[in-house]
Amino acid sequence: MDTPAKKIVRILWGFLITMTTVVSIGIIERGGFFWESKILLPMSLGFLSGVLLLILIAGGSRSHGTWPTDNWFSREVLFEMQSRLEDERDEANMQSVGSKWARMEMEHLESKHSEE
Repeated sequence: MDTPAKKIVRILWGFLITMTTVVSIGIIERGGFFWESKILLPMSLGFLSGVLLLILIAGGSRSHGTWPTDNWFSREVLFEMQSRLEDERDEANMQSVGSKWARMEMEHLESKHSEE
């Protein structure tokens, strides 16, 4: 199974090809004058998707967590992501149990000292 980042890269490739086609057709129909026309929006979207695509491709060989887009599009394999999330959940549960135990002990000591 692919990582979410690989899926986004495939989507961005398709979007970039579509935007390039739309801009090309618009330029051909307008005779090269595209700054005054409605071609500027698809051209901007294509440029932004190309930049994001280059950023995602550049971070492909690095380890997870070292690239700025890892918070948005995870590059972890599904199995690794599931095991990491389960470990984080277990750690949070243990911290919760520890804080509940400390709270219960504090209440017990307060009640014991208030009786004295």
